[in-house]
Amino acid sequence: MRIFTILCLLIVPTLSHAEHIDNISFTIKSDCSMEKYLSLVDEFRANPTVKKHGYKVKILSPIASSNMTINWWEGTTKTLDDYLNFVSDMRKKIQTAGSPENKLMGKFNQCITNHTRATHDEPFEIDVSNASHLDVWGIKIRDNCSLQEWVALSGEFNDIVKPLGMKGNIKAPIITPDINGYYWVNYANSHSALQSAQAKFDSGSVVEGSKFQKIQQKVNECIYATSRETFTIIDK
Repeated sequence: MRIFTILCLLIVPTLSHAEHIDNISFTIKSDCSMEKYLSLVDEFRANPTVKKHGYKVKILSPIASSNMTINWWEGTTKTLDDYLNFVSDMRKKIQTAGSPENKLMGKFNQCITNHTRATHDEPFEIDVSNASHLDVWGIKIRDNCSLQEWVALSGEFNDIVKPLGMKGNIKAPIITPDINGYYWVNYANSHSALQSAQAKFDSGSVVEGSKFQKIQQKVNECIYATSRETFTIIDK
């Protein structure tokens, strides 16, 4: 896994990062429930191996999505090395028959079906501890732009939308089937706050010469959206 990661890092443009993100999509099996699943997540959090590596997790449930049955596990570590060390340590213990980690993984497998897994870096250190809703855009960078330019534009965008009650971050791919697949995530403290901030930005972007219109034009020249979904954080 480390060799694959090194290859990915050679391919992907580098940027400073605040956290390493572990995203896993899953569905709840018909004979399980979200309540039961969240109790397993709490059991996972209490595991000594998880605590040792500083691995934290929150669960995202869809509000608007092309597939409303898909939920997301979002794990975070401070660095990529922290993540790789966690995975290596956890895998050995899961493979040990009768271990607490092995038993817990068995419980997870009885409750859910995992679908995809990818890891990303986030460039901005922003406080989203009170965030409860997020708008997730699938993004491709245009040939005439670069990741570094988009990061700079995102910083400008954040300065504009922060007073509106919204904060944004980029998810840059590290270990993923689509090495060119990026995400732009906007956070707010409620669904209504997220909708209000977006409405104010959209309204301002049609005003000729406004700061909203200028940043919107620059962003559109650099990236384009491939998807959009909205989630609520149901457990963190």
